[in-house]
Amino acid sequence: MMRIAMAVMAASLALAGCGSKSDTELASGTITDPDTGEKTDYSVTTDGDEGNLSIKTEDGEMQFGSGAANAKLPDGFAPYPGSKMTGGFTATGKDGQGGMASFEAPGKAEDVIAHFRRQAEAAGLKVNAEVSSGNTLLLGAERPDDSKSGVQVTATQQGDMVKGSVTYGMGG
Repeated sequence: MMRIAMAVMAASLALAGCGSKSDTELASGTITDPDTGEKTDYSVTTDGDEGNLSIKTEDGEMQFGSGAANAKLPDGFAPYPGSKMTGGFTATGKDGQGGMASFEAPGKAEDVIAHFRRQAEAAGLKVNAEVSSGNTLLLGAERPDDSKSGVQVTATQQGDMVKGSVTYGMGG
């Protein structure tokens, strides 16, 4: 199954850059895994600058692509003020949901990490990792009673800008 999903993703991302300036479906369909018979639905859309891919299976759904529409943060989290969300993915299934949202923002990496720390603690997550390496900071937090629920934030200082990501998983 993973083999088929990866092939669809690779082909779809190659097509995603070929669209017009309006929201256009480039491809869609259903693929059947020859080994298991499991069916996977997919669709690829573009608005000209941003390609999007959606894959649905019996177990859940995954969406990813560039742009703010695909950069979803977990419930209870808001973007750093002044940031531009640049892309990401989300996945939902019987065991919960997860995703990754990338961003860039003017400011200092320390301030970005502090912003997300406050939100993680307000959401009931406990900070369990803080790493500094060169100009990159990392914050990890998880729900004390649920090792499947957590968030990880990276923030890399690049001049007067910060580039980073929020990666999360929330158990079902």
